[in-house]
Amino acid sequence: MGSDIDFYVSSQYTLFGVPKCGSGIPILGVPIEDTVSFRPGTRFAPGIIRYWSQYFEFTPTEDLGIDVLSKACDLGDLTLLQGVVDVNVDRIRSVIKETIDKWGRVISIGGEHTMSLGTAKAVSESQGSYGVYVHVDAHLDSREEWPVGQSLSHATFVRHLVRHVKPQLVIFLGFRSYDREEISFARGLENSILLSTRDIKLMNNHELRLLIRGAIDSYTGPIHLSIDVDVLDPSIMPGVGNPEGFGLSYGELLRIVKAILDYGGSRVKAVDIVEYSPPNDPGLMSLPTIIKLILDVLNYIHT
Repeated sequence: MGSDIDFYVSSQYTLFGVPKCGSGIPILGVPIEDTVSFRPGTRFAPGIIRYWSQYFEFTPTEDLGIDVLSKACDLGDLTLLQGVVDVNVDRIRSVIKETIDKWGRVISIGGEHTMSLGTAKAVSESQGSYGVYVHVDAHLDSREEWPVGQSLSHATFVRHLVRHVKPQLVIFLGFRSYDREEISFARGLENSILLSTRDIKLMNNHELRLLIRGAIDSYTGPIHLSIDVDVLDPSIMPGVGNPEGFGLSYGELLRIVKAILDYGGSRVKAVDIVEYSPPNDPGLMSLPTIIKLILDVLNYIHT
């Protein structure tokens, strides 16, 4: 039987000019855009990021004395069926499972946030369990339906993840927009931690790292970190489909990412960076921040 990676994945340019995947941490583009409810454009993100990445300096925020690009290889972009969300989520699951089976972990560049349901299923199937899901997002993505009558979308997929993948722990970080029913759902989960944007801004770095370490150490199994870049303030990240005011600074986001990757270590099997929308990004102002975030994830992720 043939490989789904060979069948569904291709690209013209490689991210940062790194080699196509043979060894290293694979970076996969997932241009899914089936359920966006406000400003479309996320399907263009992997290709735009890959093309323009050639022109940036490859320097992470913190110099750890390592060549971050030596840790990475480029798997290419998934070929998806526009508008068929169930089929696409299953294709994402299949390809990411094969990727984790072969390389041990994956960094995925979206695409709308619904892709993280496919990632979660892949992690669970590949590892035989699913430990901690970390949802870094301005939104909880935990509605029952959105729009009304649509069960699976970028605003509902966390419910599907909880019901079907059954994480041991769900950590919501940086949220600041929700309806009463979905926050009731999130708070009512058997094992969940919720820190709003305001909570994170009021915590110093030691307090945040202590909380994240305690949460991660209390549960076994793989860790899945999912970052929706709309968690950042629109003044920093205007290029998203659903911007929300009073967001995190880049430094505040980096504190979260560093703590998860430091304490999660080899248990971190998947990192998703999602919801960048180039058509909604004037002059591609958000692109340097997206590039820096990918470099910083590579800098801190354990190999």
